Amino acid sequence: MLLKMFRDVVGDMDMYTNIYVVADEKTKDGIVIDPGGAIGKVYNYIENMHINLKYMILTHCHADHIAGLKALRNYYPTAKVAIHEKDRRGLIDSNINMCDTVGIAPNYIEADISLKDDDLVEFGGLKAKIIHTPGHTQGSISILIDDALFTGDTIFKRMYGRTDLPGGSDVDMQFSIQKLLSYPDNTIVYPGHGAITILREEREHYEFMENGIHFI
Repeated sequence: MLLKMFRDVVGDMDMYTNIYVVADEKTKDGIVIDPGGAIGKVYNYIENMHINLKYMILTHCHADHIAGLKALRNYYPTAKVAIHEKDRRGLIDSNINMCDTVGIAPNYIEADISLKDDDLVEFGGLKAKIIHTPGHTQGSISILIDDALFTGDTIFKRMYGRTDLPGGSDVDMQFSIQKLLSYPDNTIVYPGHGAITILREEREHYEFMENGIHFI
């Protein structure tokens, strides 16, 4: 499996957003996860590696994760845009994706595919398992490819995503984190922001109580 991470500050955000390119090493069929920025670098990598871009999969609809979607689609018009069915409206609704909040002009496009929990997106010899992990948004997903878990804004290194934004829920986030922590210890976590980590190290820091999630 080919896996490349790019980082970019999107709009007025005060943190980097992570953008991922994943491809089958043999067939070169590939996907981009969360094209929020660095589209020129992403494009150059795809072209230099001769990747056949099949899908653009979005972990959720917030502006910092989708800001480069239209530009990338212009480069690769046959690549399908996929997002969970509960976040689909957010691709075209600025009140949901918060583009104004982070200083990004609306330039969004409709999704081609509505995803659901346990869906499989196949590209080359790889399969991306869709895991519905609401909490940050109603339609947030994580994506499991082999032992790589792309968690969007659900789990970060030593942190979890905000639940106080439109569509957020502390209760949903608690269940989603518990769901992700059920995967094997050696699962590598590739978050939407911040550093890469592994699930074993994150599991050690969570404690779940009736009134929410706490760090130990």
